[in-house]
Amino acid sequence: MKKITILFLSVLTLGLSVSSCSNDDDNGGSASIEGKWELSEEGAIVGGKEVLVDAENGSCSNDTYEFTNDGKFKLTEYYSNDGKCEPEAYNGTWTKNGNTLTIKFTGETQGETYQTELSGNKIKLKETFTEEGQTYTYVYVYVKK
Repeated sequence: MKKITILFLSVLTLGLSVSSCSNDDDNGGSASIEGKWELSEEGAIVGGKEVLVDAENGSCSNDTYEFTNDGKFKLTEYYSNDGKCEPEAYNGTWTKNGNTLTIKFTGETQGETYQTELSGNKIKLKETFTEEGQTYTYVYVYVKK
């Protein structure tokens, strides 16, 4: 009976250790954001709930962020100019500490801070600010390209 109990505990321990090794471990904010990301959804937190809509930019591409391992980023925004899609690029630096991402555009003195949720090929950026006594939170969802 003692051997069966030890065998059962060994199998149980092995099963728990295997099941805890999944690829959604990056939800804790320690996964890397390095790479190219395309905007897929955007919205806000309204009445305590996240309200998101598909990011559509007409016939133009959606905006992209590209984060490199040397702490630099490139934001490319697309807009329509007389029916022709035009890209406009901005550069700067980024740092990530836990779930907090700070980006600072070249030439700016202050950075923008986002709370991040990173899982697999998606990153959600939440930007909270106060204007005229009201607090707003915008939400942007990017997918890895």
